[in-house]
Amino acid sequence: MSLQSSTTIVYRSIPPALSDRITLEVYYGVSSPWALLGAPRVEAIAQRYGLRVHLKPIVVVEENGGIRLKSRHEARQAYHALDLYRTAKLLGVPMKPSPKYYPQAPGTIELAGQAIIRVQRRHGVGSEEALRFSYEIQRCIWVTEEGDHTDVEVLRGIARRCGLSEEAVEQDVVDRRGDEMDAGVQEWKRNHEEAVQLGIFGTPNYVVNGEIFWGQDRLDYVEMRAKELIEAGARPTQYGSGA
Repeated sequence: MSLQSSTTIVYRSIPPALSDRITLEVYYGVSSPWALLGAPRVEAIAQRYGLRVHLKPIVVVEENGGIRLKSRHEARQAYHALDLYRTAKLLGVPMKPSPKYYPQAPGTIELAGQAIIRVQRRHGVGSEEALRFSYEIQRCIWVTEEGDHTDVEVLRGIARRCGLSEEAVEQDVVDRRGDEMDAGVQEWKRNHEEAVQLGIFGTPNYVVNGEIFWGQDRLDYVEMRAKELIEAGARPTQYGSGA
């Protein structure tokens, strides 16, 4: 059985056909606490199976029914906070219950998301530089509160602490949100378009060969699918520079 909408989204009742290659993509909100909690675990899965984590920063996909937290009913917001507290405690992550710089104003998280995209384009999909930069921004929001993650100078400080070169800092950690010719801006928009077509609404969403797994509590399923593909003879996808 399939469900379709005007955007031609198709949810499969069975997994996609086996492929000789495996892709592991993470569509996530940079400021999502659930994405922070899932980041180390999805990286561990990737390492176990020789995969590369392809970071795809996005915002909530309202076209598919995604609802921003502050737009939800108060009862849902209260339960969200309780569930987050329980999960962070279970995973041993000392998250702040009410971070100083969250939620950020609309249209500002693009700055961090596009910087992550540029760093990934420079260093490659699955690179330690891109993964660490993304994770440290997330920790800045929910754990350390070291500064406003919508401030380019705060992001540059994080980038330097992650060991990025000064060239990368000056060229990649910049505010080009209004520049339609910028590769980071273009990829940011493509990520959103892809998310709409995949049927993604909330984040994080882990996508294995086009099959979506919503939420860090679905990472066991992600690993199950990766293991199934590996056992069927599939190999990790190879990425070129700028991918």
